[in-house]
Amino acid sequence: MGFGVLILLVFLTSIVVDGLYGIKDVNNLILKEMLVRSDISKGACITVYCIITPILEEMVYRGFMLASLASTMNWKQAVVISAAIFSAAHLSGENFLQLFVIGCILGCSYCGTGNLSSSILIHSLYNAFTLIITFLS
Repeated sequence: MGFGVLILLVFLTSIVVDGLYGIKDVNNLILKEMLVRSDISKGACITVYCIITPILEEMVYRGFMLASLASTMNWKQAVVISAAIFSAAHLSGENFLQLFVIGCILGCSYCGTGNLSSSILIHSLYNAFTLIITFLS
């Protein structure tokens, strides 16, 4: 359910961002090149994007940061702050809103379940979805 909500909200925020800034190319040319270069680079991309990155980012942004913030403030405020930091840390101004929404969904998932496995799974599925779109485009 969290993954479905995430995809829907990212799609809706993409429409808003496209309206404000114009339609951008969704292809990451470097990533696409890595996906089509060889089976080894494809496997490395999948491992990094779908396993390692979600685990590490969820440990840092939800397991450590969000948990620390939620111990000193309302969990909703903590989710918003950690999502903003998560988004800013990606250093992508054009994707800030979408990354913020993703951070909020992942934060709510973590707070709702009390364990990182749900947010790691949603994050992994989202990253796999973006890899598939990049590969097919």
